[in-house]
Amino acid sequence: MTGNECKTTFRDVALTLLRVAIGWHFLYEGCWKLMQKDGWSCLSYLSAAQGPLAPLFKWMASQGWIVATGNWAVQLGLVAIGLALISGVLARVASLFGIALMAMFYCCQPPEPFATAMSGADGRFFILERNAIEALGLALIAVMPCWRGFLRTLLPGAVVLAAFGGCFWAHYKAGGFKKVEAVTSATVKVHEFTALAALKKPFAEKATLGGVAISRLALDGELIAGHAHARDLIWTDEFMRRYNSGATLGRTVRYCLHCGIDSVFAEPQFLAPMSAEAKAFGKELKFFANCANAEDAKLAAQGGAKGAYLRPETADAFAKKNDAEGLKAIFGVLKGTKLPVGIGAEDVATVKFCAENGVVPDFWVLAFHSLDYPAARMETKCNNIWCADPKAAADYMKTRKEPWVAVRGLAGGAIDPVKAYKFAKDNDATAVAIDLLDYRIVETVNGIVSPPPPPKRESRAPAPPPQKREGCAPAPSPQKREGRAPARPQENDAKGGQKK
Repeated sequence: MTGNECKTTFRDVALTLLRVAIGWHFLYEGCWKLMQKDGWSCLSYLSAAQGPLAPLFKWMASQGWIVATGNWAVQLGLVAIGLALISGVLARVASLFGIALMAMFYCCQPPEPFATAMSGADGRFFILERNAIEALGLALIAVMPCWRGFLRTLLPGAVVLAAFGGCFWAHYKAGGFKKVEAVTSATVKVHEFTALAALKKPFAEKATLGGVAISRLALDGELIAGHAHARDLIWTDEFMRRYNSGATLGRTVRYCLHCGIDSVFAEPQFLAPMSAEAKAFGKELKFFANCANAEDAKLAAQGGAKGAYLRPETADAFAKKNDAEGLKAIFGVLKGTKLPVGIGAEDVATVKFCAENGVVPDFWVLAFHSLDYPAARMETKCNNIWCADPKAAADYMKTRKEPWVAVRGLAGGAIDPVKAYKFAKDNDATAVAIDLLDYRIVETVNGIVSPPPPPKRESRAPAPPPQKREGCAPAPSPQKREGRAPARPQENDAKGGQKK
């Protein structure tokens, strides 16, 4: 064999290995998607688009027929491209279709500097990312001859497909398809997409607050601002501030909007970044600003908030000091914003104080939660109890005609969000604002819109009644005599009589 022949053989072997490897990847991704029990969808990937073409992909996500067509096109396309690349039949044509598919994925979720880096995403580099690199490999396959005859192409391809089928079947039997491993393809193992893909259906209940239509489930901004109320864990406030910033804050906004939560109750300094993220996502976030003074009210009005309300701690302080004039003054400042104005309270006594002094807002924001958690039953009360008598608070709020929002329903993280929402809703809260970390949003919405069915109790046939024997009184149950030894049996004497 000459040197040129050796080079040609090595080139062919290397090209074949590259073709089969990429084909294996495509075929696995396509088969994986087809195997999903609840069906795979490209909706979450399109909805979270970034970069210059993000508006186009988000518009595509809003069109049901495009999403439905795209679901089948991607799944079947991956399988067809994978089979062609492994077998070598029409491999060059399949490579061109694969390049087009990779280009679409690249444009939808480009790396830096075209878009912000996604937290947790591997295989993403500056300008380049895994889809682009795989497209370059497909380009090499497209310009090189792949068909080398039956023995050199189809036979090895058949062996590889047989091995793939065996591995795929073994993976399936081992339960390898129960968890989400990839959401688009080729593969992006990012928490954002796996979480959004698990959403059963968006939250759809609505409410009206100060003339503004909002989702009945809203996002509370306490954790975003770093108010964890974690009792003795003094480091948690700083931890929450650091966690709920940057990419995490943006992800929280996207998760909420994707899940049907379109409103937030938070401090005004978060109005600009959260509204900007919502705009980039293609939706509107209805922001109600938690204001402590005139400067907060100004930020709310200039930033485009949908409403402003007096911070609960501030209103409670006026009520405790019996300072009706001071309360009226700050309430007048909020009214000057021309926005719907509310008053917050940690104690329902503050609501009563306001009403008695003629300070009646467009809506109330009241700390409201159950007492169904251990710390609430301790003799020494902790600082995660804001609603000491939820029944009395609910009864009084039923006498008010203004709408009210329940906040701090988690009691510093002691109550499950689904239970907190249900408790406030059952007590006629107009809306419920709950502190939700990004990774708990989908889980919470799923628990509210699709609660698990109650466990089935096994039915048991009733025990048959005791049968009464005719002519006989029921035998008395033996009674145990305390402190006495059991009687000994009587002995007969030799004459057949009883011994006394």
